[in-house]
Amino acid sequence: AVAAGARVARALEILADDAPEHLVAAGRLRLEHKQASLEELGQLAEPPLTKDAIAGRIRRLLAMADKRAMDQGIAGTEANVTADMLAP
Repeated sequence: AVAAGARVARALEILADDAPEHLVAAGRLRLEHKQASLEELGQLAEPPLTKDAIAGRIRRLLAMADKRAMDQGIAGTEANVTADMLAP
């Protein structure tokens, strides 16, 4: 969840104001509730979303940011993830 939050933060930096609002809202929920499960994030959404819906929105946000980063030749969403974030 911590690594996911770091990737989302980077995605929002890359996309700035160019991402669809529903994807940005899902990303903000991840940042605001770093330890929450996807199911919990979905319940916090307005209106509430399923676990799969929130996961899909975050996945699309990351994919959009990574594509833009590749097009611009800048670091993608993985750039903010450190080894200690991935440790169990």
